[in-house]
Parts: sequence; structure tokens; C-alpha cells
Amino acid sequence: MKHALHSHCGGDKILPVALQKEIVTAIAAITIRPAVGAAAKMRDAFLVNLKGSGWSSEVFVSRDSDMTITSLKNGVGLCLQTGNMARIYADLIKLQAMYLDNSINSAAIVLPSHPLAKQLGSNIAQAKRLERELEILKKAYHVPTLVFALE
Repeated sequence: MKHALHSHCGGDKILPVALQKEIVTAIAAITIRPAVGAAAKMRDAFLVNLKGSGWSSEVFVSRDSDMTITSLKNGVGLCLQTGNMARIYADLIKLQAMYLDNSINSAAIVLPSHPLAKQLGSNIAQAKRLERELEILKKAYHVPTLVFALE
């Protein structure tokens, strides 16, 4: 699968190039054909490849919480969102909290592009909308972040 990038608050400069390459490799390894109901299989394919590069399983946002993000490696928090658009805002809050707690120093968000989201179902999280809203929310969400849009 291909991808496009969007940098928020200097994410392209802060997120280590080696980790960016690992994310790109995991994206490229997704061979699931886009269709309604395929999001879970795409997610699984991405995570298998990511874990093969040493990324963690789900990580708790804090010790006293049941909230998690998808993965963590070397100070980079990663959220993969292939579900409902409303869930992306929860991911942003979790990443911001971890950033303010010095648990992460940057973030990666992986989600479908607008055309891919339409192929996967209705109201699926999509990069075009997130990128537009990150600009609006930059005073509230200021984690250096790279958005990887699955295409």
C-alpha cells in the first residue's frame, strides 16, 4: 500500500527517520484489497509488520488508566485509526497527555486517505479531515506529529 505524509508542529523533523522508515515499510506490506469490512484485516497486517520492527503492543496512556495507544518505540507514540472518525479525537487527547507527561516526544498517526476511507465504509477516520482539523487545533494539540495517509 502507498501513503502520503503530513507534518504537524515539525513532526517530520522530530520523528527519527529510521522510525519513519519502519512505519513506511509496515504500510507498504499491507496487501489487503480495500473494501467494506477490510479495515480490521488491514490493521492486523500493519501491526504484524510494525511489531516485527520492534514496536510495542498497545501501551497504557498512564499507570492508572485503561486508555491505550496502538504502539510505542523510542519516544514515538503511534496511533493507527481505521475506525470511526470520532475515535481520532480520543487519540489526539491521549497523545497530547503522553507528550505533556514526557512519555513521548513525537507521534505518528496512521489512517486512511479520504478515498480509501470511502472504500472501507461510512464515517471512517480519514487523513484529509484530520489534517484540516489539526491546523485548527494546533494550540490544543501541539505534539510534533507525522500523519501517514494510507492510499
